[in-house]
Amino acid sequence: MKKILAIAIIILISGQCYSQQILFHKDVKDTTMGKVGPNLKNFHHFYIGFGFIGGDNNGAGNDIVLGKSTNFVFGYRYKLKICKHYAIGYDLAFNSYTFALEQKKGKIFPDTILHNKKETFSYYNVGLSPYMRFNYGRRGNSIGKFIDLGAYGDWTYTARTFAKDKVENGNIVKITTSNLKYINSFNYGALVRIGFNRWVIFGSYRLSDIFKTSDTYNFSELPRTTLGLQVGIHK
Repeated sequence: MKKILAIAIIILISGQCYSQQILFHKDVKDTTMGKVGPNLKNFHHFYIGFGFIGGDNNGAGNDIVLGKSTNFVFGYRYKLKICKHYAIGYDLAFNSYTFALEQKKGKIFPDTILHNKKETFSYYNVGLSPYMRFNYGRRGNSIGKFIDLGAYGDWTYTARTFAKDKVENGNIVKITTSNLKYINSFNYGALVRIGFNRWVIFGSYRLSDIFKTSDTYNFSELPRTTLGLQVGIHK
């Protein structure tokens, strides 16, 4: 009888163990940080920028109108984090430069004709810009504050001049000239950027010459410095 009673008690206890109600349940998720993010191993985003061309306006027959000579850029930027305060990366971008040419006596570029409305010279590029980045300050998983130092190389796929005149009967005459033979196909220079998350102040200096030098064409170089603002397209 005692054996039967002991077996019954064991069975009862076992049943209670297997039929206990679950009072608390929680899924444990993987908390390992990923590799893609503003302050992680890899980060990439698009950006857009606008700047003004200025400096070294040499007065050799190709003066530009400051404040109306501009640069536009749209690109893709990749960053590889090396350590806490240092990263490297590159940009792939489309950019354009438009020089507003002063119309005054002594003008020789692209010719000596003076236009009563305006005249511009523009060239359009696709290019690659490697850079190294130095971060500073506290930032968490955000881009934070940084300084970029780098270089750029551009291929000029087209260039043109544009002139606009108002004639005697009040009509507007527009003339566009492309396929310019005196333009170098490649140009390069140095760049610097100071960033605050998505907002970036940038400057670049063209080291190469825009114009070819020959017996037919011998234009003085246009200003080489560009300053402006870029906006990162990211969270």
